[in-house]
Amino acid sequence: MGIMRPAVPLTLAEACTLLEPPITEAQLRDIVTALRWKPVGWRPTGRPGHPWPVYEAADLMKLHAAIVPFLRLERLLCA
Repeated sequence: MGIMRPAVPLTLAEACTLLEPPITEAQLRDIVTALRWKPVGWRPTGRPGHPWPVYEAADLMKLHAAIVPFLRLERLLCA
């Protein structure tokens, strides 16, 4: 039996700080929305009724790795 690793949930903003080459939160949000991904949970923000959606870090990293070859670097740097 394999070792089970705990899931690491990240907001899209947190994920964007880890991605290389970088993409903006808006770009990542657009992609996640287009794929109709549902968040795995919600993180409180300290304001009532406005939690941030969180997604599996591993899924976001795999998604980024899959789309990077299709992104033009100069467009990423201007975003």
